[in-house]
Amino acid sequence: MTRASSLIFAIALTAAAARTSAQPAAWTDHGYVSAGADVRVVATNFGDVIHPIDFAEAAVVNTTYKMRIAPGIEIGGGARVWRNLAIGAAATWVSRPDAGSVDAQVPHPFVFGKPRAVSGDASLGRHETAVHVQAVWMMPLTARWQLAVAGGPSWVSLRQDLVDDVTVTQTYPYDTATYAGVHSQRVSKSRAGFNAGVDATYLFRPRVGVGVSAAFSRARIPLSPSASTDVGGLHVNGGLRVRF
Repeated sequence: MTRASSLIFAIALTAAAARTSAQPAAWTDHGYVSAGADVRVVATNFGDVIHPIDFAEAAVVNTTYKMRIAPGIEIGGGARVWRNLAIGAAATWVSRPDAGSVDAQVPHPFVFGKPRAVSGDASLGRHETAVHVQAVWMMPLTARWQLAVAGGPSWVSLRQDLVDDVTVTQTYPYDTATYAGVHSQRVSKSRAGFNAGVDATYLFRPRVGVGVSAAFSRARIPLSPSASTDVGGLHVNGGLRVRF
């Protein structure tokens, strides 16, 4: 079990115990709307190895893409369809430049089979947009506290900067080279995945409150013949919660 799924399971188990002891009433609202700040706190690094042609010879460029904590926003809503069950959807946007670690073997301009080793870091943009369709089970714990457990399919779109070559500085006789940066291209792909999470809401008004949630989503997106990445991960969200 991953750390993300363990966290969600623990929150759900604690909430279930609290619900049993509190003996809450049935959920009677018609639906809900939510909006707030979202933070991706766990994501998966990935790597890629490419062989661009420089000086009529194939270079070797090995890039490790390192995902950072990334801020975003989330909005969602849904309607009750039966007892405590609602059907809803949420949309999330996460965007931040991530780090890339580059190690390359660059061909010599005059001598075949005599590559020069260079390495360095690069800033590579990553933008994730996801739509999560959810079955939501609402549990009123007290008059002011509500907890929701949700899950369902997701559709995730990714725009990722991929390194396609390195730039170097070099001087005669060109036996060594110094890393100067990268050339990159932006790749856009989308895939289906899944999501699951829990949300705790405190209503300071009968139908208006604030909430915090932990959610895990995952989709696998191929970016190139040699690279794929997991998108989603563990997200923490906090913001406005409205019942109607």
